[in-house]
Amino acid sequence: MDEHGNDYIGTVFVLPESRCFELKTTIRGEPATVTGTISQQLAAKFEDHGRDGIDPRQVALAPRRVQVVTREIHERHRASRTVHCLTRVYDLEDLGAAKPVPVATI
Repeated sequence: MDEHGNDYIGTVFVLPESRCFELKTTIRGEPATVTGTISQQLAAKFEDHGRDGIDPRQVALAPRRVQVVTREIHERHRASRTVHCLTRVYDLEDLGAAKPVPVATI
């Protein structure tokens, strides 16, 4: 198993209930979509959005700088696979203080 972390800038959509994410970014100049799971620590911040946590709807409003850990899993007698895990959104502290945007204005 090979593991490495990458920083990306792009629009990230999160589903805290299922701990999934989708990141729209560019890789080597080409548009790309990275999907995977959210780390347990980051998911806890999204679940507590009612009290000093992060509202997941606010994350997708602007491009964000994120850290994604990529694992390349090599198993005997199986095809190799790549798994992504969102571990950090760098400017989440700004979102905690942000006021929610009414749905009618989006």
